[in-house]
Amino acid sequence: MLSIHFTADDLARIRVSGARPAWETVLSARSLRDRARHPVLGSWRARTLEVMPAASRMLLALCPPAGRFAEFLISERGAREWEGDLDAILGTPPDRIRNDLVGLAWRGRPPEWAAALAAGEGKALHALGRALRDYHRIGIAPYWEEIQARVEVDRAFRLRVLADGGVEQLLATLDTAVRWDSGTLELPQAGERRVRLDGRGVVLAPSVFCGRQAVIRERSDRPPVLFFPVVMGFGRPLAVTGGDDRRPDALSALLGRTRAAALQEAADGTTTTELARRWRWACPRPAST
Repeated sequence: MLSIHFTADDLARIRVSGARPAWETVLSARSLRDRARHPVLGSWRARTLEVMPAASRMLLALCPPAGRFAEFLISERGAREWEGDLDAILGTPPDRIRNDLVGLAWRGRPPEWAAALAAGEGKALHALGRALRDYHRIGIAPYWEEIQARVEVDRAFRLRVLADGGVEQLLATLDTAVRWDSGTLELPQAGERRVRLDGRGVVLAPSVFCGRQAVIRERSDRPPVLFFPVVMGFGRPLAVTGGDDRRPDALSALLGRTRAAALQEAADGTTTTELARRWRWACPRPAST
């Protein structure tokens, strides 16, 4: 169970983020070996693994599908541009990298590059940068327009919920089994983890790849980032999209007419309750596996 403790200041400092390429890159790497919890990503996973360069496979060790992962790969700020976040990741102080690697559950002995990476050696950081660039090129960039569209639809819905029902309803409608009780948000997670916000606030980040359970990224000096599954993230398989389609109906092409209509309604006058009802109908959850 993940327990997040809010103060009044924290409730006033909640933000809902848009899509960030580095965040989705790292979370998607966790999804590559997670067949059970990401059934609708099967075609994306198969295509990505088929063309994944050998140099990028170090990400599979750094981002296991369950438990702790190398959180330094998720930058706190989440830049809108891929290269900006990549520079921040590669500039992580060695002690933070080392702390993250110590907590990983390696399969057997840690690979030789892990010690070099923990020491901040230039060659190891160069290899990590290459792994991230190559993986992003084949696993994220071809799908980025659709990823952005799905996240923006979800974000619009969350902001409408916040405007109509307040913070408590916003937290209660995250697309996972949550429980809100007297300033504490409880979410299902393996193991026990308590996070006290202590006035830092929190960034809510809808994600296509985080899975069916929320993932939190925390550093003591910045607001934690709570990733949760987009309502539409498991509606249908991801499709490769081009970067030159700017027609007014591009969103419909990406998401389908029903889903695009949901975004329009989020901006118009549909009540939150009615929108949520239609949303669930339009985007059913997959059957349990």
